[in-house]
Amino acid sequence: MKHFILFMLVTATYFRLQEACVKNRVVLHNELGPGRLLEYHCYSNRDDLGIKNMAFNATPYVIAFHDEIPNLTTWNCLLRQGPNNKFVFDVQMYKAGPRLIPRCGQIRIWTAKLDGIYFARHLDTPPVLALHWIEK
Repeated sequence: MKHFILFMLVTATYFRLQEACVKNRVVLHNELGPGRLLEYHCYSNRDDLGIKNMAFNATPYVIAFHDEIPNLTTWNCLLRQGPNNKFVFDVQMYKAGPRLIPRCGQIRIWTAKLDGIYFARHLDTPPVLALHWIEK
């Protein structure tokens, strides 16, 4: 009986938190330069959003989602740019840590530039160089 009560308490807490939980977001920007396209293929452990292209300074691409419990939500994007898409990087854009209570309102901002891929966790902080392009 104790286990059933604990199960019901955890289940009720989970669903109540999901209702009040603001979605997490991954934001992708293209700042490669005029005329330069960013090709991206974003996917999670449950969804594949397909291959898309983003023009320089276009509206940022946003993936909004809730963490999945008990599975660890992970979002990756394969980024490509340059002549014949010869510069690539498969970036882990978001990974939920092991937890019973989902994270809410998390943001991960990724910006593609010529010298590499920049990252920030907050809208009010400038992104910093996190990854260098790999030439294939």
